[in-house]
Amino acid sequence: MFLLRDQRDAMLLKTVFLPLTAAGFGAVAGLWDLTSASLDGTLVMLAMAGFLLAVAAPRQWGVWVLVIGVGVLLAHLVTPARPGMLFDLTVVSGLVAGAVALLPAAVGAVVALAVLWVLRPALSSATLAPAALAQQGAQAARRMAGRVATFNGSSLGGNPLAGRASLDAGD
Repeated sequence: MFLLRDQRDAMLLKTVFLPLTAAGFGAVAGLWDLTSASLDGTLVMLAMAGFLLAVAAPRQWGVWVLVIGVGVLLAHLVTPARPGMLFDLTVVSGLVAGAVALLPAAVGAVVALAVLWVLRPALSSATLAPAALAQQGAQAARRMAGRVATFNGSSLGGNPLAGRASLDAGD
């Protein structure tokens, strides 16, 4: 486990290591985007990068998303054009790719913030035992299941279907 010894190490981590990591994640995703025929891998990489960086420093999650987008832009700008490519590698195509990269990175960061919000009581306690985390997750799932059940029962007149046809596969 990485332990920070003093405030200077924490400042170095947030001002040098995390921005370089975010730009590196974006550059790798941008290069993957340029060489892969599929978009799925690129989207997953961008979402995971946003998630990991938002977990590392949740208060700066917006900055990390923007730096990931800049990394994608840089990857598009420095890569030479290859024969058979649909678009010239210009500033415009790099800007479009960087802007499109912001969405999956932001989704990953928001998911990380939601996970941290659910785990907040367990993380603030002194012990982070797996049993405590599992219990916190089970309590959150029970609360959400209770809310969904209440919503379904009240919005349909108290009965789950109330004589209405459903889109269930069993119908």
